[in-house]
Amino acid sequence: MSRARSAAPLLVATLLVAVAAPARAQGAPESAAFVVRLGTDTLSVERFTRTATRLEGELATRSPRTVYRRYVADLGIGGSVSRFEMTVPRPDAPADAPPLLSMVASFTGDSIRLDVRRGDTLQTSALAVGTGAVPLLQGAYAPYELLTVRARQGRRDTIAVASYSLGDRAPFTVVLRRLRRDSILMLTQTTPFRMLVDRDGRILGLHAPGSTQQVELERVPTLDVATIAAGWAARDAQGLAMGTLSPRDTVRASVAGAEILVDYGRPRMRGRVIFGNVVPWGRVWRTGANAATQFRTDRDLAFGKLKVPAGTYTLWTLPNPSGWRLIINRQTRQWGTEYDPARDLGRVSMTVGTLAEPVEVFTIGVEPREGGGFLVLAWDRTRVQAPFTVR
Repeated sequence: MSRARSAAPLLVATLLVAVAAPARAQGAPESAAFVVRLGTDTLSVERFTRTATRLEGELATRSPRTVYRRYVADLGIGGSVSRFEMTVPRPDAPADAPPLLSMVASFTGDSIRLDVRRGDTLQTSALAVGTGAVPLLQGAYAPYELLTVRARQGRRDTIAVASYSLGDRAPFTVVLRRLRRDSILMLTQTTPFRMLVDRDGRILGLHAPGSTQQVELERVPTLDVATIAAGWAARDAQGLAMGTLSPRDTVRASVAGAEILVDYGRPRMRGRVIFGNVVPWGRVWRTGANAATQFRTDRDLAFGKLKVPAGTYTLWTLPNPSGWRLIINRQTRQWGTEYDPARDLGRVSMTVGTLAEPVEVFTIGVEPREGGGFLVLAWDRTRVQAPFTVR
């Protein structure tokens, strides 16, 4: 049974889907929940309640293993935050038991004091973050709604908000741009999110096309987050944890006297249409996930007329319905969104074929042949390859 199918009954039993947040009396508490999915797999669930002076929520995430967290933010005028606390409760412990982990960010002027407690150990640090900085928590989206509400209230096409992700060593700026009356583009440290919002700035939906985090978010009236987290944790205990979303892998091959290594991230299909959707046509693709795909050879190679001296490179591809191009780039050790065409060693055509059965996990292989080999990529029902020789 797949992870997506096993998680579905639990979610179906606990959530009622809503396409918009209902209107509420001014000043009354507002509650909602978010479901975050990657393809057919649910990655996290979150429930929150917000008043004029307080944001309180709980969050359960699945990758690589289930983690259940609670958070509370004390709000001031205009949505400013004076204090933000996150705790990781002890499983099956009384509500008043000390948590496994607590992090408290206290905001004063343009700086914060961060207290991190693990068991009996307390670590305290201070950081300048800028006046009015909004604290964020990785995986939680209700704190982002503080920003989208602020953007709607400001009635400007673009705003930049100082932000701090709990536990980070430095602040950053979140930029929000109005796209249409019902949508906002939010630019974070690494990811552009397109958000569907109502007239007051409530987040109704979210997706991040073309980014590392190709997730989709749905707003629902409520969720029993603790029960869902307990079900996921029980699966973890049975050896069925979700694991890393796109684990790193290496390919090592001895081909005609050359030692070749490929290091790359391996995303899964997860029920999605891959090429032309997850991997857009006509745009350079990192050929994997997360950090750029590394390629190393200890002998000179030739991909057709392209000479590749012994060394380390990154591999990229340019997929199109009419054909693929392999790109070999001199820049190395960069993130997969940091492609610099000025560093290209060159580009070569690839041969495209159709597989009888879909390949769930993206795979790179090196297949030997006399005098050289084939660099082979396979995902979904697509197989592409580029021949090379050892010089």
